[in-house]
Amino acid sequence: MRKPLHGQRKKDLTLTLSPEGLEKLEAKAKALGVSKSELIEQIARDQISSVSEQQLLGECSTI
Repeated sequence: MRKPLHGQRKKDLTLTLSPEGLEKLEAKAKALGVSKSELIEQIARDQISSVSEQQLLGECSTI
């Protein structure tokens, strides 16, 4: 069993997203090099804010 990234065991969560929402979540997670779960975790912990398309393309310097 791998060590939890945030020092805690994770709990299961079921989400429903539109096909477009899921596609965007997957693209943003891939661009940041994290899983969809980790991206949501980081947003929830205020470690990153919403990631815009400009930020993913390197047109903006802050995430």
